[in-house]
Amino acid sequence: MKYVHSLINGELVKTKDSQIRENPATRKPIEDVSLCTKEEVDKACSYALKSFADWSKTPGSIRSGILYKISDMIKQKSEYLANINSSETGKPIRESLIVEINGTARTFEYYAGLASRIQGNTQSLNENLLSMTIKEPIGVVGQILPWNFPLLLASWKMAPALAAGCAMVIKPSELTPLGTLELARICEESGVPPGVINVCQGVGEICGDAIVKNSNISKISFTGSTLVGKQIVKNSAENLSRVSLELGGKAPNIVFEDANIDSCLEANLRGGFFNQGENCTAVTRLIVHESIIDEFTEKYLKKISKIKQGMPDDMKTEIGALISKNHFDKVQNYVEEGIKDGGELLCGGKSCPDLDGYFFEPTVIRIKNTENILFRDEVFGPVVSLIPFKEQEEAIFLANKTDYGLAGGIWTNNINRALKVAKNIDAGYLWVNTYGGIIPETPYGGFKQSGTGKELGEEGLEEYLRTKNISIFTGDSIPKWYGDN
Repeated sequence: MKYVHSLINGELVKTKDSQIRENPATRKPIEDVSLCTKEEVDKACSYALKSFADWSKTPGSIRSGILYKISDMIKQKSEYLANINSSETGKPIRESLIVEINGTARTFEYYAGLASRIQGNTQSLNENLLSMTIKEPIGVVGQILPWNFPLLLASWKMAPALAAGCAMVIKPSELTPLGTLELARICEESGVPPGVINVCQGVGEICGDAIVKNSNISKISFTGSTLVGKQIVKNSAENLSRVSLELGGKAPNIVFEDANIDSCLEANLRGGFFNQGENCTAVTRLIVHESIIDEFTEKYLKKISKIKQGMPDDMKTEIGALISKNHFDKVQNYVEEGIKDGGELLCGGKSCPDLDGYFFEPTVIRIKNTENILFRDEVFGPVVSLIPFKEQEEAIFLANKTDYGLAGGIWTNNINRALKVAKNIDAGYLWVNTYGGIIPETPYGGFKQSGTGKELGEEGLEEYLRTKNISIFTGDSIPKWYGDN
């Protein structure tokens, strides 16, 4: 069993306390995880501040070169990182390799290209006054990560922060600690100075809270539940830290009667069941026009029945295990409550009898109204609710009848309708006639209870920069104000 250290100022740290983490697919112990105290987090924040003084002055071209090296090394170690990722999360190895590791490398590569292009502007305000606007790294950032895409979502935060010239203190999920640690070590091997990246393993109530409340932290980036996100906002108020939050979702997919059903079905299999549905953009509400819902359902269920669920290390596996027993029980309870609320179970709804880990079958439940718990709550598992609609306005109403506003999809061959509906859906990231696949070039983030701020794109880099204005008088002398009245 491997011990997972914390990383503070370039040194691997073994803490007094630790906890055992199991492989969710086998339920066997795989890691003994370091648990940082508040004192250790505070040390990491202090080291990060010291390192920031030099790293922030490193030319963008140098930071760019380092980020390119990081991307290359991730590619070189892809199999190693993928195996860590699948053993910690329970997701299929092919998802780890093709999606997560490749996506992580691509994110660092994208921000490598932006690191040397950070610039402000100049403006001549009048003949004697020149204004300069410059962009500076915001400082030391606290980054709190989720467990569902531990490497990919780490890159979404680490890469733009490094490109901007920030130092950071990172808290991975205690359920998926090793991948983030290995990514941080790759960064140091590629040229990031010790202390710029600090990884504090631990639980949210102690480690995460200490990061949020530390006075050296200028910005907090959090991905996780809406409940915890709200608490982070409250706890950060004392320092007035900038906060960006990527929180929960309840993504709708609206399928109109003229949709290409075959293409729609393929995308919605990925949308609903990719990463075991442990995905905040997962299609959890399929809103299908009443004229095609029977045909759609028949074909949908037939395709689901062919999905291969099995051990994560098998390249043929398409759905793996849920992250933990607690999460498995949560998903199971949601299914039971959804059926009690009048939902009709169409497939799945239980564990996989031939597998020992926390495997939950792909599940579809047809619901009658918006009061069903499966319409309201984020399940975060392989559970899709199916609901019909009659008119376009009803579909928009159903899509927006949620506290969340992260992502959604629209399926129609009428481009005018697609654009109109897209403009009226209250979500930050939308797909038309496709679903899934968030790329580094596009800004990602939600509305309402799904969070604030953006990750990825140029907007994601801006989250780690502050704007300073310098006004320069270019005349011969300042006009007199006093003494001439």
